[in-house]
Amino acid sequence: MKTRIALLALALAAPPVARAQPATSAPPPGPPATPVLAPGTKLVSGQAPVVGGNAAGARERALDDAIRQAVELTIAEIVDPAARAAQGKTIKALLARARSYVPRYRTLEEGETNGVYAVRLEAEVDELALRRKLEPAGPVATGAGRAAAPGLAVVPGDAQPASASLAAGLASALASAGVKARAGDAGSVPAPGLAVARVTAAASNEGEARGTGRIAIACQGGVQLMALPGASATEERATARVFVAAGAGADGEAARQDCFGRLSAELAPHVAAKLGAAGAASAGAAGGDLRLVTVDADVGEAAAVPALVRSLRSVGAVSSAELTRVAGGRAEVRLRARAATGTIAAAIPRAAGATITLSDVEVAGDVIRLRAQLRAPVAPTPAPAPGTNSGTNP
Repeated sequence: MKTRIALLALALAAPPVARAQPATSAPPPGPPATPVLAPGTKLVSGQAPVVGGNAAGARERALDDAIRQAVELTIAEIVDPAARAAQGKTIKALLARARSYVPRYRTLEEGETNGVYAVRLEAEVDELALRRKLEPAGPVATGAGRAAAPGLAVVPGDAQPASASLAAGLASALASAGVKARAGDAGSVPAPGLAVARVTAAASNEGEARGTGRIAIACQGGVQLMALPGASATEERATARVFVAAGAGADGEAARQDCFGRLSAELAPHVAAKLGAAGAASAGAAGGDLRLVTVDADVGEAAAVPALVRSLRSVGAVSSAELTRVAGGRAEVRLRARAATGTIAAAIPRAAGATITLSDVEVAGDVIRLRAQLRAPVAPTPAPAPGTNSGTNP
């Protein structure tokens, strides 16, 4: 009995044995979270061809393209379509200085594929600064109170054949947009009451675009709109490129003339806006001279919208193109044009820029439906550690 009592006492005094807990597995990882962008930040992509093996230059142009898109998307959010139409000149000037409205950006992906350099950014846009620049400047004159655009003499500013070619092309492009413009000689004296645009231009062979077998011909030009009574002289500059097969007359006159034609189409809307041609076009539309055409575009990503608008504005028969709505993967652009809807639709695919394709074009009355997609997305290149490859604009 004493032995049993002793064993029982020892058992009660022993420390309790910990029970093994069943192993629990970690919960499965959830789907990756969608990045939450800070207010004023835009997720954008930019592309540019690598010309003459200059990848660094292509990267800078791709950055410019992406930053411009970020600013353009912000303007579309804070300014309604009617105000954008009234402030077209101001908006173009803002987009020309887009980098000054993007104080910070972060590179997410970048790389070169098939001769095209692409970047993907988170760009922080200074929305407050844009709002200050876009404050209404007062009512826009309409009807009888609107000043008609003056006639314009486009003359070469020097004796170079390139300047004469651009003067002729610009005068033709302006005339197609409804501006009373005609080309003149460098030494000619314009008729009284005509505004004068002095044009200078040059063209150069930039060499082969890497991996394409095609030669890049670049042309640069400037237009100085001489002062009218009570107005100041202004200047517009632009650059255009054409790509031709190596050995197929890449240095020939035809390639340069094609480049000057594209340059004329780029400069004409800016010159027309400064002459008040937008007001004259609206008055013509009221009288039935211009037609309204709506482009209903299926856009795969938001970054395609600015490129779509730029491409539509480059169509020769289009006097103006304004983005009126972006929602649910679709963009609506209102055109004012002198040609029939079918003629405009046929020209749209050829007007696509280097970064976008425009396809599946259909016409229904005065509505053009199409699909807009960015060209050749590049394979993502892992970005450096956060903070090591960021950009800061002064």
